Amino acid sequence: MTNLTFRLTKSTTAVLGLLLALPFATTQADPMNVTATVLEVCELGTITDTAFGDLTPGSLVDKPGTGTIEWRCSDGTTADITINQGLNGDRTMDGPGVDTIAYELYKEVGLTNVWGDTAALDLGVTGTGLSSFTTETVYGEVLHADYVDALEGAYSDTVTVLITIN
Repeated sequence: MTNLTFRLTKSTTAVLGLLLALPFATTQADPMNVTATVLEVCELGTITDTAFGDLTPGSLVDKPGTGTIEWRCSDGTTADITINQGLNGDRTMDGPGVDTIAYELYKEVGLTNVWGDTAALDLGVTGTGLSSFTTETVYGEVLHADYVDALEGAYSDTVTVLITIN
C-alpha cells in the first residue's frame, strides 16, 4: 500500500509540474482613449426676399422693406454673415430700359448700420448648435428721392448672402 501511494504522489507531482509549465491567463489593465472632434460648421437655411412692395412716386415717403436669413453654427463657432452689393455692385435694382432704383440694407430696424460684405459691415454671430436655425431680419429702405422720377415697372436685384467661419 505504501508503494501505491508513492506512485500516486509521484504521478500527481508530475501532473502538477506540467500544469505549472503551461501559460495561464493573467489580468492586465491598459488604458484606451476614446476621442472625437466636433468641427466648426455653419450653414444658411431659408432666405426670404427683401421686398419693398409698391412705390408711389408722389407719396414723398421713403419705403421700408424686410427679409430674413436663417443660419446655424455648431455651438461656440463664431462667424460673419455678409450681403454683397448686388448684381450691379452698388445696390441698385434694375428696371425698365436702363432705369435703376437705389436701395440699402441694414442690420437693425433703426436703419443706421449698413449690412455689407466687409468686416466693418458684416453681422457677427455665434452658434448655439445645429438643432435649430436662428433668424436674422434684413431691414431695407428705398429713399423717395431715388424713385420719384423712376419709370413705371418692376425693379429687382439679386444679392448674395454668405456665412463665413472666423
